[in-house]
Amino acid sequence: MAVATLAWASPARADVPGFEVKMGQSPQTFTIGKDARTLTAVVSTDRGRRCLKVRWALSIETKGISLDQVRVTRIEDQKAFPVRAGVQGEAATVIDERLDPGQLCQDRTVTGQWNIAFTGPDDGEVTFSAQAFDGTGRLLSSTGAQARVVSPVAAKPSASPTPSPTPSATPTEEPAEDEEAVDDQAAPAPTETDTAALTPASSSSNVLGIGLIVGALMVFLGVGMLLRLRIRNRRQPAEVQLPTGFYDMPSRRRT
Repeated sequence: MAVATLAWASPARADVPGFEVKMGQSPQTFTIGKDARTLTAVVSTDRGRRCLKVRWALSIETKGISLDQVRVTRIEDQKAFPVRAGVQGEAATVIDERLDPGQLCQDRTVTGQWNIAFTGPDDGEVTFSAQAFDGTGRLLSSTGAQARVVSPVAAKPSASPTPSPTPSATPTEEPAEDEEAVDDQAAPAPTETDTAALTPASSSSNVLGIGLIVGALMVFLGVGMLLRLRIRNRRQPAEVQLPTGFYDMPSRRRT
């Protein structure tokens, strides 16, 4: 079975003109021990001939990684598709046992899909080669892709980088009091924002209290002045009032 698989997978002849295989989805990084990632390849043709069936094969070459660490599942219609596997040197080939259910036509493509995962302990590089054969075993076209295989520890910084700590702006030669002052100035932004948000409310309440006091004082003074003016107006007519009538001069008696 392994010999038959290698016979299918070895591209002894050049690609057939009019057929092309491209990578549809190709992960750049695989993490050891994590969930499988999906690799897809799409074959198309510009020939006007009748449609034909396709058989997919995926070759895997590793560098720094043992082939025993590779886990491959061929997927078709969200289900596992039966395959055969063979190893030749440092390369492994996974080939479909049956023809792909799709039809390759001039206006229709056929897609191959594989779920790939890696176990430990080694990390390194991996090269994929997706190949499309016809029903007679003739290689139609192929394409390749490369990816890195990293350990979970190496994958954490790239997935969620942590900010570097803020360097201290105070030399170690300065006294502790100066360091505390610098630390106070370098307070986090949220604290400054909260302080700034609370300042207008406190200042407005102080101004309101002072305004009420000043207003009450002004009202008190105004009422006092009005009372004084009223008392003064009542007294003034009695003191400065002049008679308004005219008196007749006494007539002289005629003698």
